[in-house]
Amino acid sequence: MDDYLTVSALTQYLKRKFTADPYLQKVYLTGEISNFRPRPKHQYFSIKDEKSVINATMFQGVYNKLPFELESGMKVNIVGHLDLYAPSGSYSIIVEKIEPDGIGALAVQFEQLKKKLQQAGLFDRNKRMIPRFPKKIAVITSPSGAVIRDIMTTVQRRYPIAQITLYPAVVQGENAVPSLLKQLQAVDNKNDFDVLIIGRGGGSMEDLWAFNDERLALQLVQSSIPVISSVGHETDTTIADYVADQRAATPTAAAEIATPILLTDVLNGLLNIQVQMNHALEQKLQYLRERFDRVRQSRVLNEPTRLYEGVNQRLDHATQNLQNNFENLLQQKQHQFNLLEQRLTPAMQRQFQQKQNRYQQLVNGLNLVSPLAVLARGYSVTTQEETVIKRIDQVEQGAKLKIKVSDGTILTEVQGVEK
Repeated sequence: MDDYLTVSALTQYLKRKFTADPYLQKVYLTGEISNFRPRPKHQYFSIKDEKSVINATMFQGVYNKLPFELESGMKVNIVGHLDLYAPSGSYSIIVEKIEPDGIGALAVQFEQLKKKLQQAGLFDRNKRMIPRFPKKIAVITSPSGAVIRDIMTTVQRRYPIAQITLYPAVVQGENAVPSLLKQLQAVDNKNDFDVLIIGRGGGSMEDLWAFNDERLALQLVQSSIPVISSVGHETDTTIADYVADQRAATPTAAAEIATPILLTDVLNGLLNIQVQMNHALEQKLQYLRERFDRVRQSRVLNEPTRLYEGVNQRLDHATQNLQNNFENLLQQKQHQFNLLEQRLTPAMQRQFQQKQNRYQQLVNGLNLVSPLAVLARGYSVTTQEETVIKRIDQVEQGAKLKIKVSDGTILTEVQGVEK
């Protein structure tokens, strides 16, 4: 049994081999990322080629410093060292540095941010219109570069009445993004400009990298005024160019976009408008003079009494028509009244006779059921203190009674009762 090793002993031996081998202390590996899924802290994934796969581990500190996002299928170059994980007996490469193979980390970061902002709709939103007649133009750029000189020269030549205000900023290096963000906020707080130009001169991708910052892109989109981006040369394109309302290939082009109409064209247009207004005014005055002459020479003004001739005639005709119509209407109503009167008298007599007959019928009917009629036939009604006597047990000997007959009342006293 002494010839057999335990699993732990073998694993520890192999781990020491991995650790002690100088060729495994610094390994340069190229391959394709596989099975990558972002985790809260440390990252675990695989590196593969056409024939083999190796596990890879990237600790949180290294991952947080990556300038780009890892994706499955990305071809990468890795620098790290090999280690064996004893509990599972598996080995992996511990990533110390990683970068995309071929195009570089900056290019990958640029494409990833471009794709993210494009999917968010920042590139395809409704861009703001550049004002045709700007009064104040804000410029964010380096105060010592050729950009501000080119912009000022172009604006002075094209539209000298526009006021240019420079907001100096760092446009390269690690301090560039905070400086640009600060000046953008200052322009927005001023809230006194018609258009903003932001940019810098040419350079490498690293030199222009501040204009590929996501924070800068979001603040450009949220700007309260239209933004013209002029970064690098004509072939250079940054994220700021994509999100700006207008992109200019050069600072001179940016100044031309900011002043779309030449001041000379404005002056010439004003002169043309002035000539047209003068011509229109002369035509209007000539028309009014001719009209005034026609009115002044009219017969009505020269002989004002003629104004009333037609009116008096129309009034006489209207009076005569009104009188005739009134007499005709009165005759019609008188005739209708006579006809109604002839019909009304017989109708009233018939109605009165009908009501008289109906009344007599009702009186006769009442007489048939009247108590007086019953009394007239020989009947009477006996009462004691307003109570009608119907039975002999209602009275006693000596009670005083009233006997109602047809022509009066008999007062009597009870001598006795018999059943």
